[in-house]
Amino acid sequence: MNAAPQTPQSESTAPGGGNRRAGRAVLAGAVAVGLLAAGGGTFSQWSDDKDVFAAGTSLSTGELRLGTPSTPVWTDGENTIDPAVFRAVPGDTLTFSTVTTVQAEGENLTGTLALDLPDALQQAVEAGHLAYSLTMTGLQDVDSDGDDLYTVAGDVDDDQDVTVTATFLWNADSVDGTAGQNITGLPLQDTRLLLTQTV
Repeated sequence: MNAAPQTPQSESTAPGGGNRRAGRAVLAGAVAVGLLAAGGGTFSQWSDDKDVFAAGTSLSTGELRLGTPSTPVWTDGENTIDPAVFRAVPGDTLTFSTVTTVQAEGENLTGTLALDLPDALQQAVEAGHLAYSLTMTGLQDVDSDGDDLYTVAGDVDDDQDVTVTATFLWNADSVDGTAGQNITGLPLQDTRLLLTQTV
């Protein structure tokens, strides 16, 4: 019987030791590859995410828009006139009317509808040569404060036909002598309806 101390064999010299070490290396490499693949090339902590809204859930916006106004109809009292050939004189009252459509969608939407006059007409009104009044029918608002701004309420006034009527009285006592005579080409094409959101 050999009583000499026995030296433990290393994994490299023990029978099958190399295979066990190789197996552990392969397993560690596989785990590392799996972690890198799952993390997009970097290590990170675990995480998760969930959708808040169900599929198809969406949010929509409203609308504030004017339809194309109809061709204005001009009258001199009860008579229909053609402004291209009519010759106005002091004391005349001329009126035009047009119809447009208001699109106003939005529960909290409010706006104003106004008539913007071309510079020449606006200056004549401000100088007192013309007396000017404006009415709009078809909206909930009736312009009780007389500021020529009509309130448009979302949904309430949506898809409403609005008739716009503007009246001009040429003050006879605003001119004397030959003032205001033979004026031609007074531009009207810059007369505009303005629909503006206020909230």
